[in-house]
Parts: sequence; structure tokens; C-alpha cells
Amino acid sequence: MSSSDSFSFLLKQITKDLNNINDTLALIGLLYIGKKSIEAAINLNRAISNYLIPALISNEKWLKSLGNWAIVIGCLNQIGYGYARELAKKQINLILIDDNEQLLNRASEILKSNFNIEIITISIDFSNSNSYIPIEKSIVGRDIGILVNSNSFTTEWSNFHALPKNFIEKTISSNIGAFSFISRMIFPSMFQKNKGAIINITSKNTSFSSPYSAITAASNAYSEKLLETWRCEYSDKNLYFQTVNACFVDSSKFNNEIILSDDSAMFTSSAIRTLGWSSYSMGHWLNTFKLHLLMKNFPIKFLNFIYTRILKRKFKNSIEKSAIKDK
Repeated sequence: MSSSDSFSFLLKQITKDLNNINDTLALIGLLYIGKKSIEAAINLNRAISNYLIPALISNEKWLKSLGNWAIVIGCLNQIGYGYARELAKKQINLILIDDNEQLLNRASEILKSNFNIEIITISIDFSNSNSYIPIEKSIVGRDIGILVNSNSFTTEWSNFHALPKNFIEKTISSNIGAFSFISRMIFPSMFQKNKGAIINITSKNTSFSSPYSAITAASNAYSEKLLETWRCEYSDKNLYFQTVNACFVDSSKFNNEIILSDDSAMFTSSAIRTLGWSSYSMGHWLNTFKLHLLMKNFPIKFLNFIYTRILKRKFKNSIEKSAIKDK
């Protein structure tokens, strides 16, 4: 074989190999595009089912069909009061439960005057199981259709090893015990009539690592798991269980006045519309977009690092405030 023939053969072989590589790369490209297209289609379907359809089709009639009474646990924070207000708008009577009798009465007055509904207020010590007795008495003879739990936003701002034992007991009783016990009270009637809905509000603590607020984060995770289990356990019943993550929304407790922020009002107005459409919701499309933007563009380790730095700053601020108070 001459040198020219050898070179021609080698050139043909290289060209063939390059063509094979191009075919392989083209196949990988098609698979990648296909994967991204499927992801985009899934996300679009979620957006439509979670936010567009609920915005266009009202669930008010369905909500009222569940029962003419609703219970809101932890109604004296931005999210809990927002839900109470949305339910009151739909002419659903309310049992409001929290730990400040004066603010409870004020919240009741505002909602009654604006929406002309019946309201029962129950001030309890969430850490004392004996406090639940008035709740059990108040639900007798009333058609409870909806339970909203917004009582899991207490934050300890402390290293775990430095937490007082009584704080751990109180927080677990408040964030886990209250929701579990009150749910147990209303389950029999919901089970018997084969309809009802339970909504649990969680925070960004379940999306990222949460140092200096370990007990709160863990109790949020407990509530999420509880609803997930109920969803499977009662899948043959017309009972609806929804977790709503109020990730970037103000969930602070009221101090002296009942003033609902615009962001919280917008969030709860959107979130209550998603009930019946999705079992897990971020409440508002903007909330979903923010979390999606973070999760898609940054590694979870980096996000946990940044969130840890933020919480560490808040932890230091809480120590400084405590020191000033003690002076």
C-alpha cells in the first residue's frame, strides 16, 4: 500500500470516528433537551394546577360544603389571622385559638364587624394539655369542616445544648402536642361525615437547615410528616390534607395591634384557593418562583451555608437584645 493510500485510509477512519462522536453527542443533546422539556412540562402543569386553575375556579362553595365552622390554631400571627380573615369572608364561622385573650377578643371584634359571622375565642396555654378541655367542649354540636394549624413559628434562637429543659417541653407541647390533640378531637366527626380539610402551615425551616432553631424546625417537619401519613391512611375518604410552606412570607406574631400586612393578605388569599387542588403548596406563585430560582441556580449546600449565616446573625442579635433588657 502506497503512502497516499495509507493517508486516505487513515483520513476515512478519522472521519468515520468523528461522525460516530457527532452522533453520540447529538444523541446526548437530544436526551438532555428531552429531559429539560419534560421538567418544563411538569413545572408548567404544576403551575397551572396549583395557581392558574385555582385563580380561575373558585373553591368557595366547596369549602362551605365541608362544614359551617372552622378552627384556626395560632390565629395571632400574620398567616393564621390571614387564613381566619379569608374563611370569614366566605361566611364560615370561626373558633379562634391562641394564647393572648386580649388580642383574641380584638381579632374577634374586627372579623365580626367586617363579616358578620359567629366567632368563639379560646385562650389557652399550649404547653398545658388541660387547656384543651374548653376546645373539646366548644366543638360539640358544631359542624367543623376545616382546621388550620398556624402555631409552629416559635423560634428559640439558641444553641441546642443551652436550651432550658422547660423550653423544650413547652415548645414540643405547643408545636406538636396542640396540633395533634386538636386534630384528634375533630377527626371522628370528619370521618363520620366523610368530608373535611386540615391545613398545616410550615416555614422555610423545612426547606433549609435551621441552626439555632432546631426544635422549631423539627416540629415543623413532624407536622409535615403527620399530614403525609394521614393522606395515605385516609386516602379512601373525602378528607383533604394540605401543607402550605410560607417560606418567604412574614409570619410574625402580633404584639399590641391586629395589623395584617399586604404581603400576608395576598399570600393567604392565594393559598386558601389552592386547597382541594394540591396537597403541598407554596401558597402563592411568587413564593414558588423565589424558591425555584434558588434551588435551580445554587447548590443546596451553598443555600444552607447562606441561611446558616443569616440565622447566626439573628442569633447574635437576640443575645444582644437580651443583654440590653437585663441591664
